[in-house]
Amino acid sequence: MTNAIVHREILKNKVSMESTSTSVAMSTSDGFSSHDDISQWTKNTDAKNFCVNLMTAIYTLILIMVAFVIEISPTWRSEKMWLEYSIFCVLMYAVAVAYFLYLYLFVLYPNVINSCIYYLFKKATPRRWLLDEPVFNGEGAGTMYLRVGALFFGSMGSVLWGTEILLCFFDNQRHGIYVVKYILAVIFTFMQMHFIFSNSKISLKRSNIIAKFGLMHSVAVNLWNWLSICLIKSSIKHAKKEIKYTYEGSDNETKTEILTEMSYDFTTDSFGPHDKQLRAIIKLGSSSSILLTCLVEFSLIAAVICFIIWKNDDSNSGEALKKKKKRHFRFDCSGTTVGIFLAVAVHIISAVAVGMHGILSKSNRDSAANLLVGYTDVFLFVVALLACILAFFQMRKLQYRLHAHGEVIDEILLIVGLAGECVYSCAGMDLYINDKMIKEPASYITIVSFTLRITEVLVQTIFILIATRMRCYTQTNCYTEPGKQVITFLLVCNINLFIYHTFETTELNFGFPIKLPDSYSAMLNIASPIVVFYRFHSSACLAEIWKHTYSRKNHNVVTDNTVDPLVVVKKM
Repeated sequence: MTNAIVHREILKNKVSMESTSTSVAMSTSDGFSSHDDISQWTKNTDAKNFCVNLMTAIYTLILIMVAFVIEISPTWRSEKMWLEYSIFCVLMYAVAVAYFLYLYLFVLYPNVINSCIYYLFKKATPRRWLLDEPVFNGEGAGTMYLRVGALFFGSMGSVLWGTEILLCFFDNQRHGIYVVKYILAVIFTFMQMHFIFSNSKISLKRSNIIAKFGLMHSVAVNLWNWLSICLIKSSIKHAKKEIKYTYEGSDNETKTEILTEMSYDFTTDSFGPHDKQLRAIIKLGSSSSILLTCLVEFSLIAAVICFIIWKNDDSNSGEALKKKKKRHFRFDCSGTTVGIFLAVAVHIISAVAVGMHGILSKSNRDSAANLLVGYTDVFLFVVALLACILAFFQMRKLQYRLHAHGEVIDEILLIVGLAGECVYSCAGMDLYINDKMIKEPASYITIVSFTLRITEVLVQTIFILIATRMRCYTQTNCYTEPGKQVITFLLVCNINLFIYHTFETTELNFGFPIKLPDSYSAMLNIASPIVVFYRFHSSACLAEIWKHTYSRKNHNVVTDNTVDPLVVVKKM
């Protein structure tokens, strides 16, 4: 009897389990009912934001391709298309300026618009019409050093555009559309420079479609400016080389005939009303190359910052807590004396080499001048490479921390600079091998210089990417600060290399033949400003490492029991 009851209970449980599994299967098979409350994708906010991002990205891609084709196309660059090309330039700048006006009035400083709304409606002010206060919790320009660099480069670029505006009324007055074009260019540069320096950490709402399109249009304008200036620099270098080497020794009549056929005639004092060349380049002389380089650097920085702001939008920026802007900065300069003075000694050596190069060039001893530049390059790259290796060794004692907020832009710009350096060095090595194959005279110091250059750049980039994640978390490291002297040395050395490469890429291209193939000429004129920019941005990244790695602020220092409290560590 007992066995029958047990058997009945087992069958009962089995039937109940089967029925349960069947009901679960049935509910799973027609499980659409659990998602009936989800709206269709056209009414989903995230889907709408994704569509807006997609459309702005496609718009920017198409605009960049069109702008690049117009800059390169011989049809658009011809004298017959001067008006159509100028209209295109005016439209590009005008849309960008209109966006920044909107940004300043409706996003950054909404009090003016809100005051007008209060005045119009008096007491019955609709709350939904009022604009939210801006929130500054985005990534933006990241570091203070980068913002100061953008201020410097932007101000120098504004000098070039401002000079060009005044020269439009010089001698033969230009068409009015040129004046409008350069006025919009200087306004765009100045407004963007102020925005990057003061308000780049703005966090925009995802629903702000105007801001989305405006930011990506600014990215396109900056990249278009970058290519346009690179092509102008290419024309200047080509004209200077032709004047210096190809036509040296020919009679004055032959020189005049040839110079009138060039895109940039540096001997003329008069201009036609419809000429497309920049008059400031001819009137300012060699200093114009520095202004053009600064404008290239600024365009690259601004393009990346606008892209970062577009990428890191905020769905609830109006509801987020507003962060106060930092107005005070403190630096701990202890343990930096040796690094600073050793770097200053290296700077003096490079400055002497630059001066001697000018003296030898004026004495028509070009081969000796080029050899001096080659040996100086080798010295600078060896010193920087040894410093990176020493810094790697000393900073092995530090601790690792996760990726911090605001470092994405630094890494993007660093990789862009690395790409430019690799293209520049690889082109130099390839042309050296080609000269050897065709039995052209080429000094061995060229291949040594380019090999050391690309090695130092790769090692330094890897070091910076790792060192940005290092911190002093132990008591021992807080006392000794391992690697701080070397970081200081590398920081000043990269500033020195920034100045040195500016001279090198402006006045000459060491290791490259006078006559370059067209493909290599275009490649080098695009890579040369990025080479200069790499050194500037490396110094910016090293400044952040110097500032944050050894800072005790917000560090949870781990007690190290191995440290003898009676031992005093003396720092230089």
